[in-house]
Amino acid sequence: MDATINDRCAGHLADSAFGRKVGPEICAALLEMAAPLVCEAGATLFEEGDRPQGVYFVCDGQVKLIRSGPGYREHIVHLAERQAVFGEASLFMASHPVTAVALKPSTLLRFSREPFLACMSRQPVLQGYVLEVMAGWMQQLIEKIDELTLCDGAQRLARYLVALHEKSPYAGYVTAAQVELPTRKRDLATMLNMNQPSLSRILRQLQDQTLIEVKGRRVVLKDLEALRGLARLPEFRGVVRDFD
Repeated sequence: MDATINDRCAGHLADSAFGRKVGPEICAALLEMAAPLVCEAGATLFEEGDRPQGVYFVCDGQVKLIRSGPGYREHIVHLAERQAVFGEASLFMASHPVTAVALKPSTLLRFSREPFLACMSRQPVLQGYVLEVMAGWMQQLIEKIDELTLCDGAQRLARYLVALHEKSPYAGYVTAAQVELPTRKRDLATMLNMNQPSLSRILRQLQDQTLIEVKGRRVVLKDLEALRGLARLPEFRGVVRDFD
């Protein structure tokens, strides 16, 4: 591995949430098996159906994980940003369920599959991390089903904006905040299962209601409580039945 890339990526790995979780010993072992990848914007790392090669760590840049449909339609499943890890689920699958494409010029580390699995077998902390990630993905998929079946477009956008804000360490202490959209509005629309004109219309609607103010990619959340209220899932009003 190039020494400059090695030093920079080693620092990012140690500083990341993943690195702090697994500790310096495991980080050092992973760096021994790591292969650097330098990608231009638009480069494909792997395609849906490819045999998994390993787990990926984003040193710099941004990668979108997408599912493709008829007519070249795509849905963004996840955005992997700086210091993010992705591909853990594919360790246990015969093929990738998604395609990974760099949205920006990106530098990544790929931890080869077999050595990573061998490291897991020796390191309970790494096993625990992967299980935690799998549980988190399950929760996200359940929430995604709820959003697609129970929420309209405005609710989905409100949930996304509130979730962006709540990543901030100051989220519990402010009544207004500013967030930055991590990607283009076109890509954000696909993540929220709508088209770009619908997203633009909903942004204008929330601005007209003085809930937000849009400044390019920056969005001021002017009324967090109202947005949180809009983001809540609708209550089930049917009759509860018991089944034997």
